[in-house]
Amino acid sequence: MINIRDYVWPAPDDGMLLWVRRFLDQAEARSWLSKATLCSALKNRLEIRDWFARKHLRGRGIELGAQQVPTNVGQGCRVEYVDVVSNETLVALYGLPVDELVPLAHVIDGNDLSVYADGALDFVIANHVLEHFDDPVGGLREWMRIVKDGGYLFITLPNFRGNCYDFERPPVRRDHLDLDHRDAEGRPARNFQHYVDICRTLYQITDPVELDRQAQEWVDADLRQHYHVYDVQSVRDVVSLAAEASLSGLRYVDGLLSPDGFEFLMVLEKRSSGGLLGWPSSMQRLIGSLRCHAMFCDLHLVRAYLLQMVSKRRS
Repeated sequence: MINIRDYVWPAPDDGMLLWVRRFLDQAEARSWLSKATLCSALKNRLEIRDWFARKHLRGRGIELGAQQVPTNVGQGCRVEYVDVVSNETLVALYGLPVDELVPLAHVIDGNDLSVYADGALDFVIANHVLEHFDDPVGGLREWMRIVKDGGYLFITLPNFRGNCYDFERPPVRRDHLDLDHRDAEGRPARNFQHYVDICRTLYQITDPVELDRQAQEWVDADLRQHYHVYDVQSVRDVVSLAAEASLSGLRYVDGLLSPDGFEFLMVLEKRSSGGLLGWPSSMQRLIGSLRCHAMFCDLHLVRAYLLQMVSKRRS
C-alpha cells in the first residue's frame, strides 16, 4: 500500500497537527495514480527541480530564497543568492542550520531587485517564493525585467491540493490577481482577508474576534504567509497577466503541471513580445507528468501497484 503519511508527517502520531490529519484523510481517499503521483512529487521534488535546472539553465543568474536547499544548476552556471532576510535572522527565527545556508550576495526583497540592471541576467530561480508576494504579477514583472530576452524564469509554486497548508483554501483567480496588481491601495485589506481565510481553514477558528486578532498579529509581524493559493489555471493566469502587463512575452518551455503533484514547476523563456506562448494542453500536461515521475519512479510504488492489481484479481 502507498503510505502518504511517510512523506507528509514522518513523526509520531501523537504530535500530528490537526490540519495535517485532515490533509492525510483527503489524500488517502484519492485514486492510486493520484496518490502515487503525490508521493513521488514529495519524495523526489529536489531531484526533479535539479533535473529541469541542469537541462535548461546556462550562464549567470540568481536564486531567491534558496536557504539551505539551493537548486543544483550544474557546471557552467554562476549563481548569486538573495533573500529578504539575512542568514542570521533565518537561524534565529526558524532554527535553520547555519552551516548549510547559502551565502547571500544581497539581502533584498524579491519584488524589488533594483540592484540588477535591465536584462542583466540569464535566469532567475524562485522556488516557493511567489505565493509569499501579495502582488505576484508585479513580482513576475520584476523578474522578467532583469532577465535578458531568451533568458529563463525557473519557478515552482505549491499546488494547493498537494500540501497540508493550502488544500482547504480556494485557488486565486485572474480577476483577483489583476486587481492586486493594479490596486495597491486596496491590497492591505485583501491581504488581511487572506489571513482570515488561513485562520478559518488551517486553525478552524470560527469566532470573528479571534479571527481578526490572529490575522492582525500576522500582519503586524509581516510574516508574509501564503497570500494566494494556486491550481493549474491560476498558475497560467498569473504568468499570462505578467506577460501582458510587461508588454513582453513568456514562452512555456518545459515543466511539471500535474494537478495531483506537490508543486507546479515552470521553465519560462522571456520573449520581446507575444504575451503567453506555448502553454501545454491538459493531455500534454498529463503525459509530461507521467514521463517525469517515471524517471524518478520508486520501486516500492511499483510493488504497491502490482500488489493492488493482484488483490483486485483475487477479490
